[in-house]
Amino acid sequence: METALEQSPYGQAVSYKKDKFTHFPDTFRDLFKSTTEALIKHLERMFRDDKLSDLKNLIMVGGFSECELIQHRMKEKFGKHKKIIIPKEAELAVLKGAVLYGNQPKAISAILMRRSYGIQSLWVPHMHPEYKKSDLVVVNRCKDLFFKFLQAGEKVEQGHTVSQVFQVFKSDESNLEFTIYTSIDTNPRYVTDPNCQRLGSLIIPLPNIRAGQILEIEATMVVGSTELLVRARDLHAGRVVECKFDLFYSA
Repeated sequence: METALEQSPYGQAVSYKKDKFTHFPDTFRDLFKSTTEALIKHLERMFRDDKLSDLKNLIMVGGFSECELIQHRMKEKFGKHKKIIIPKEAELAVLKGAVLYGNQPKAISAILMRRSYGIQSLWVPHMHPEYKKSDLVVVNRCKDLFFKFLQAGEKVEQGHTVSQVFQVFKSDESNLEFTIYTSIDTNPRYVTDPNCQRLGSLIIPLPNIRAGQILEIEATMVVGSTELLVRARDLHAGRVVECKFDLFYSA
C-alpha cells in the first residue's frame, strides 16, 4: 500500500500508516470539487429557464445534501438570492416524501418535463431529406421522424393527456409496433439524432384489412406523477394496448 501510494499523484499529499490514511484538507476538498461544480452548473442551467425565474427556495435532500462541503458551496453560490433549506435527516427526506405521496397523491400539482417524448411519424415532402423516405403501399413514410407528444421544459398537470391518430396503410402486417423515444432537445427532428434514445415499445395486433384500406390507430400519452402511460387503440376493432414507463427515466 505504501509503495502504491508513493507512486500515485497523491504521494506527497496522503500518507498511510497503521491502516489509516492521513491527508491534507485541500486534498480532501478536491475529491468533491468536480461533483460540486457539476451540480452548480446544472442548477445554473435550470435557473435560466423562464419557468424557474421566480424560484426563491432551494431544498436540499438526500444523503449527499448533508455533506458540509456541498452545503457551503451552495450557500456561497446561491445564498444571496435564494433561501437554502436543509431539513433534518435529509437522507430520509426522499423516502418520507414517497410515503407521503402514497397517502396524498394530489400533493404533486404539476410536473416540469425533463425530456421530450414522442414516436416516429410521417415523412413530409420538401420538409425532410429524400434519404429518410421509406416507400409503403400508398404513401411515403419516414421511419425516423420524431413526432413529439410532450416537450422538454413543458409544465403539465398530473393526469395530462395528449393523443394523435395515425394511419396504417400496409395490409400485410399482423402487428404494429409503436416505439417510444425520448430526447433532451425541445424540438427533436429524428429519432436517430444523437440526443434521442429509445424508451420502449408496445405492440398492437392489427385486424385483417383489404389492400388500400386505411386503418386508424389512436396513440395517447398520459402523464402521471412518476409514470408515463402510453396507450394505443385500434379505432376499427376497439382493441387497446398500453404500457407504463418511469417518467424520470434518463440514460
